[in-house]
Amino acid sequence: MQRTIHEAAELLGISPDAIRLYEKEGLVTPIRDKHNGYRYYDIAQMHRIMGILLYRKLNISIAEIRKIFTCSSFSDVSDKFSDFIETTEQEIEELKAKQEKMRFMQNHIQTLERGYGTYSLQDLPDCYAILQHSSAKPIYQELVPIISSPIFSFGNFCYTLGLDEENNFADCRPKGLNFLVRRPMMELSPYHEMADSFSMIHSCPCIYTVASSGELDEPRWSLNGLLNYAREQHLHCASYAYAFYVYSLMQDSSILDFYEIYVPIV
Repeated sequence: MQRTIHEAAELLGISPDAIRLYEKEGLVTPIRDKHNGYRYYDIAQMHRIMGILLYRKLNISIAEIRKIFTCSSFSDVSDKFSDFIETTEQEIEELKAKQEKMRFMQNHIQTLERGYGTYSLQDLPDCYAILQHSSAKPIYQELVPIISSPIFSFGNFCYTLGLDEENNFADCRPKGLNFLVRRPMMELSPYHEMADSFSMIHSCPCIYTVASSGELDEPRWSLNGLLNYAREQHLHCASYAYAFYVYSLMQDSSILDFYEIYVPIV
């Protein structure tokens, strides 16, 4: 029994345009009526279209379906499916890494909300230094390779802070700029096999807080509250700290940058 393109499309639950595309791509060959030019699809072509629909539901591309249709043995078809399975497994691993990265970022956002304006004792995680610069002023030529590379979404820009002119943390300003990747994220990143080639900032106990800065050109922080917390806990702070940039929010008409602050305990 032969069916017109509209009858075939209705029977298979697809649009006539989809069948026309398959014909254009050389996947189906309808019978043409010499008198009126209409397309007709016999049982063999209907089966072929159903096969295409099955492959498309598996997200197999038109180009790959064309290759399958040239296979002349079950062994050849099986080999093609081996390739599909290998590709799918790679995609699954990439999606898992993407999911873990999203969870990590979500956890960071939740940490910002909990930690803003509060103080606690936390360990600075092991960090791999992809970039270390002695100046806080970014040299954009150096940043471009990082921003344009796959590692960018796995790390944070981090300022090294030093004591102010009064030899305390009342008016902290950046002394250096780093791009750091924390150990859990490095294990997910494309750079995990070369992790040992980077210098490290090792884990250490710290006083932790979340602080904001609205000074985009030269961020600064007042950490008097953190120092008071240290005195109350009878802790002595190191003369340096780390400020990890994490997120920015619009508040009123200004942008506030939020940083995780780690001050090592001596």
